[in-house]
Amino acid sequence: MTLDQIEAKMRKRLSQFRAFNGAAKFDFGKDGLLRLDASKSPATLHREDGEAVCTIRMTLDNFDRMLDGELNPTLAFATGKLKVQGSMGSALKLAALLEE
Repeated sequence: MTLDQIEAKMRKRLSQFRAFNGAAKFDFGKDGLLRLDASKSPATLHREDGEAVCTIRMTLDNFDRMLDGELNPTLAFATGKLKVQGSMGSALKLAALLEE
């Protein structure tokens, strides 16, 4: 799985993030990052770093599994496959939107 592939999957789902109403970063370590900005409509996705209410850290493969519904975000957090920095409430809201 590459950052390009994850970005393409996320772009197809941007409309479902309207309810997030904020900005979040997905940090994939050496593989790069994506920043979701749903503070205004339409939501946007960028590779540039910037302000975010929360940062989600995980591998590209685990994030792909989560997008495909094969990995539950809560279980990923509990087992250390997903780490959160910043607002836990925002991260939980985002996780719920990712599961849709």
